[in-house]
Amino acid sequence: MIVGGAVVAVVVVVVVGAVTFLFSNLDSLVKKAIESAGSEVAGVKVSVGDVKISLSEGKASISGLTVANPPGFTAPTAFALGQISVAIDTGSVTGNPIIIKDVTVAKPQVTYEMAGTGSNIDVIQKNVAAKTGGGAQKAQDKPAAKGEEKKLVIDRMAITGGTVTLATAMPGVKGSANLADIVLTGIGKKSGGATGAEIAAQVLDAITKSALKAGQSMGIGNVGEVLKGAVPGDAGGALKGIMGK
Repeated sequence: MIVGGAVVAVVVVVVVGAVTFLFSNLDSLVKKAIESAGSEVAGVKVSVGDVKISLSEGKASISGLTVANPPGFTAPTAFALGQISVAIDTGSVTGNPIIIKDVTVAKPQVTYEMAGTGSNIDVIQKNVAAKTGGGAQKAQDKPAAKGEEKKLVIDRMAITGGTVTLATAMPGVKGSANLADIVLTGIGKKSGGATGAEIAAQVLDAITKSALKAGQSMGIGNVGEVLKGAVPGDAGGALKGIMGK
């Protein structure tokens, strides 16, 4: 009995140690998960500055999240998502899916840059579509399979106060514009939860579409003819195709 009790004690110590390690390193684990899933979906490097999670309060914050530019573009980033605040349903953290009640992204910054083959935003959007096999909505509607990784349901996500800035000046185009506020609801709800990669796809898809619309309001869609005479190749024609003009 003493031996058996000793074995149980050792098991308990190991389990407690594992749980303590998990929660003490939860911030860094989530940081790595965001960077891994985001980079996989966007096809470019996604970096996170800091993650702070308080499960007892059901709150989390993410700062310094950036999405790098694709190869061929000069600006260091395409997106900088600013401060992200998260409200968690603490009663769901041990289940699957985990319920996120609210995510707020404040003042994201989008850098819009043109190259001979199109824009950086367009390239990232195509990467997202290719990775999700046809788009973010398709990924959201895909049924969850048993035994998969942890899933998430996000009741509401709001991306507000964003701006779009041109990386380089262009003739006849405004240098910056406001990014329309984005509100997404019920992310992952239909499928019984979404993976981190699927959520990243939906968020990036929403931001890139909003950025393209902001580009139109800046006058980017009206400079194709000017670029044809100023830029080698068919950059003007490519630009007009991207903007649907």
